[in-house]
Amino acid sequence: MIFSEFSGNSLVKEQLLELYNSNRMPHALLLNGPEGSGHFQIGLSLAALLLCQSPSQTNSCGNCSSCKKVASFHHPDLHFSFPIHLSKTEHNEISDDLRSVFIEMLIKFKCIGRNNWYNLMGNPNKQGVIGVKESQSVLKKINLKAYEGGAKVLIIWLAEMMNNQAANKLLKLIEEPPDKTYFIFITDQKEKLLPTISSRLQHLDIPALNSDEIENYLVNQFQIEKKKASEYAMHANGNLNRAINLHLDSEYLNQKLPVFIQWMRLCYTRNIADTIDWVNDFSKTGREQIKDFFSYSLELFRQCVLGHYSIEKKGLSIEEKNFLEKFSPFINHNNIEELHEVLNEAYYHMERNANSKILLLDVSLKLFKLLKNSNPTLKGN
Repeated sequence: MIFSEFSGNSLVKEQLLELYNSNRMPHALLLNGPEGSGHFQIGLSLAALLLCQSPSQTNSCGNCSSCKKVASFHHPDLHFSFPIHLSKTEHNEISDDLRSVFIEMLIKFKCIGRNNWYNLMGNPNKQGVIGVKESQSVLKKINLKAYEGGAKVLIIWLAEMMNNQAANKLLKLIEEPPDKTYFIFITDQKEKLLPTISSRLQHLDIPALNSDEIENYLVNQFQIEKKKASEYAMHANGNLNRAINLHLDSEYLNQKLPVFIQWMRLCYTRNIADTIDWVNDFSKTGREQIKDFFSYSLELFRQCVLGHYSIEKKGLSIEEKNFLEKFSPFINHNNIEELHEVLNEAYYHMERNANSKILLLDVSLKLFKLLKNSNPTLKGN
């Protein structure tokens, strides 16, 4: 990946190129943005530029041996660090133990997401971590001389998943790195990064992509027809990773809607016995899926409120639009603020290993009250 292959976030790229051309490139940079914002693509393009043997003022050449090695993820001076499921029995203790699986994801998706990665590791319900042994591995690699005599680049993806022990071991290295060594931290939620690490980085916030940028990326990288790319981009809501999943998995779009419909009906009718059964079943899907479902529910609530102000509902499937036409009267200015607060708080607690059954039941009971009003009973989807 080089800058010319990624048309999104042109203003961010201009900022980075200005730093590069004025010899002010920080040795430790933080690229923060929502999942699918292209922050990984930008980080990889920057790494290619820093390692290129014949760079221009606007791009890496794409043709030298370094660029070709970066493109195939075989450059000896380009290192990746990322959260993994730690397992002594399977000998998975550092990123390099799962590098081949990580590269497999990069080649397939070209835009990586947390759930895709956890699925590839074989346990979608277990959170990954960047642990202390990973920091020891980083220290060893970065303190070696560059294999090709130029720069060394470490891309740390989802750096907010680094635990305190790992972060503390890297503090001195980040503050006083070897010559021509660059750290590119990529985060979805920079506020979760250890403050002592965050304070040593130059921050650059990456906005979500617009539909045209996502469409162009899909056409150029996956060679799909423009009409289909436009449809995926519309449904993606600025998340390139979601758009790619839509392309690779035709069922991705509607997997959550039936679950959401069932949940809303149970909460509206206050059917406590069936709600408990639903909670028992849904809690088995796992922590990451539940977090993703909370985010999905929040988005549908938001779309309901937009509909009250005659704002076009974008990024929805036909099935979602049809359901929300009937459901939107139940979501309005009287309850949207509390609904937002309840689901955001639930997401927060789920991240911190709350008991999923207790949490889902608690949220459902709160929705009993918030959804109940004088509107007609929900009908078929």
